[in-house]
Amino acid sequence: MKTYDKAAWHIDGGENSTDVIHKFEHIYEFLNRHDMLTEDGKEILDAGIDDSAALTSNDLTPAGRHFVEDYYDSLINLTAEELEKKLNSIVSL
Repeated sequence: MKTYDKAAWHIDGGENSTDVIHKFEHIYEFLNRHDMLTEDGKEILDAGIDDSAALTSNDLTPAGRHFVEDYYDSLINLTAEELEKKLNSIVSL
């Protein structure tokens, strides 16, 4: 299992926990809308994203892993609002 990101890494790095959680919510919701979450990933989303959230390869379908490996680093550094706008502008993969 590969861990792509953890909310705690950002929070421990000084980011606002509410902003970090919103970013993770936006990402998980986007991945879900595009059928890129496995059942494990969907369970995390359904349970609610919190400061213990971690995005791992077990949460993602092959398409989700490809998306995360190609785009995640450039997306996660945006503000929560910028991230939401950017993800909403992606209509096809």
